[in-house]
Amino acid sequence: HQASRSEVTKCIASLMAAHNLPDLKGHSLRIGGMLHYLLCGTPFDMVKTMGRWAGDSFTIYLHHHAMILAPYLNNTP
Repeated sequence: HQASRSEVTKCIASLMAAHNLPDLKGHSLRIGGMLHYLLCGTPFDMVKTMGRWAGDSFTIYLHHHAMILAPYLNNTP
C-alpha cells in the first residue's frame, strides 16, 4: 500500500530521534524535494504540479536558498 503522509512523517521522526538528529517536518521534505527536482532539471511547471504548490509561492524558497548560497558560491561566506 502507499504510505500516508502521517505514516511517512512518523517514520522519519522515529529515525531522526534514533540517531539524535533534529526532527524534520513534512514541509521541510516538500521544499527539499522541490529543490532536488529543480536541480535535476525538472521544469518549474512540473515541480509546481508535483508539489501541489499554489501560485508561485514556492519561488520564495528558491529566493531564500539563493541568498544563503550566494556567498559560498562566491567563496566569501
